[in-house]
Amino acid sequence: MSLRPITLVGDGIENPGNALAMIHAAQMWGVSCAFRDTKGLARLDELRALGEAFRSTTGGEIQAQHAQIIACDNIPGASELYGYRPGRGFAVLVGNERRGLSHECRELASDAVEIPMQSRRVNCLNVAAASAVALYYLCGPQVGPMAVRTDPASRRPELLLVGGGDHVELGSAIRSAAAFGWQRVLVEDRRQVWFGCDRVIRSEGRAAARRGKNDVRLVPWTADATFAFPEVTVITTARLGAPIHRVDLARGHRQLVVIADEIEVDAAREEWARLGLDVRFAHLALPSTEHVYHYRLAATVALAEISRQVGTHLRVPRGPRVRPPAYDCALEALAMDAGEVVSLWDLQAY
Repeated sequence: MSLRPITLVGDGIENPGNALAMIHAAQMWGVSCAFRDTKGLARLDELRALGEAFRSTTGGEIQAQHAQIIACDNIPGASELYGYRPGRGFAVLVGNERRGLSHECRELASDAVEIPMQSRRVNCLNVAAASAVALYYLCGPQVGPMAVRTDPASRRPELLLVGGGDHVELGSAIRSAAAFGWQRVLVEDRRQVWFGCDRVIRSEGRAAARRGKNDVRLVPWTADATFAFPEVTVITTARLGAPIHRVDLARGHRQLVVIADEIEVDAAREEWARLGLDVRFAHLALPSTEHVYHYRLAATVALAEISRQVGTHLRVPRGPRVRPPAYDCALEALAMDAGEVVSLWDLQAY
């Protein structure tokens, strides 16, 4: 029996760069990608040059081809993405960053999932990065739900982003770090696309990072800087070390997690021993090696898995509010209106 198809569907995507990155995200997991193109993407030269790689679809076609349609959006009633088990074949719908999924696509969906955000200010990811995270957990290894802890902040590792070669890709990775709860990120800016760039690159990178809302503190880190973290975990797309879901990525501040831009940095040959005493590798366990690499996609998948392991706060249910006896309330009201309250002790003293 042949497997049913899996399709990533972009609904109302406006930015051609995001659409292209979504096509590449689908290639990372060996699934198809289509767009409910209500914004005229098919007419843009950047995407027309792709030919068959850019495919338009309609709501009717999505429904005819897939028995299960999963909306990935933070809508009421959505299940947590972590630990969710889809069927054999499905379509996953992601929407416009500003408006989310359209009403038509919400009506088509048989299921809904959301990526848990840990920031109150940055409450969504770049749409291409969100697509990569959704495909990782829907098509990749089966993992459990987000951990629940009394003090998750103590389990969050330090984060170092290394060698970002493109300011938009690096900005999107910084946005993802903030959305998943990091308040401080170390940045080794080898190509000077963040700290030492001109005004145009600076503004575009800040826009990708949503710096208007993103209050994460960025700490410059130089390539010759040394440190002595007890543990260093380098995450790559290459098959080095163990898959990330089998590696403990919630070791707290004693652990440094390094995510390098693999277009600029050869992770296997880099001298990571300058950062810590015990250096280990972990990889994303991608099923396909034939894909276009995007730093924001690989980084956001890694950050999502770290966030899942770090967990969220244990919510202690509060008991019902204890009200004072109605008689005591009536006495206080009477004292305010007509006199004072005399205690039983005072009466006994007479």
